[in-house]
Amino acid sequence: ALPICAGASSPAPPILGMNSSSANFGDVAVGTTRTLGVTFSNTGGSSLSMQQNSVSGTGFTSSGIGAGVTLDPGQYATLAVSFVPSATGISNGTVSLTSSTSSSPINFPLSGNGVVATHSVVLNWNASASVGYNVYRNSVLGGSWTKLNSSPITTTSYTDWDVLAGQFYLYAVKSVS
Repeated sequence: ALPICAGASSPAPPILGMNSSSANFGDVAVGTTRTLGVTFSNTGGSSLSMQQNSVSGTGFTSSGIGAGVTLDPGQYATLAVSFVPSATGISNGTVSLTSSTSSSPINFPLSGNGVVATHSVVLNWNASASVGYNVYRNSVLGGSWTKLNSSPITTTSYTDWDVLAGQFYLYAVKSVS
């Protein structure tokens, strides 16, 4: 006969969350770098582990998770993914990760467009306590704002290559916590 322990329970399983399901870098001038952050979190009741297996696609690199990281409940880790186009045109790629929460790999799609830009706007701002930033552009006073990045930017600068000479632009940067 097995003893019965009243009130004993096992901890809730780990739950892996991601702040986005893909990273689109938009237009990036050939030879320059744009970096986006992908935040993974553990919203479950026990620890999980994850590691990066590979990055594919011309011009894409990543850092921040590498050989492995353990996330306790409530913790998060940010994978920094960069795109440096060496030629004009669309590039697609994938970051492949594994997690103790799934037997299947997590394949995170990447895309970006290398462009030859003749004009650009460079934004810089002071850091805040956040996991990244979203950048918005408006070309009409009182008009609607367009989010320029698909995933939070992990640096405190952004270059907008999709601008025209002589045009009016407003920008806003919002921290993501």
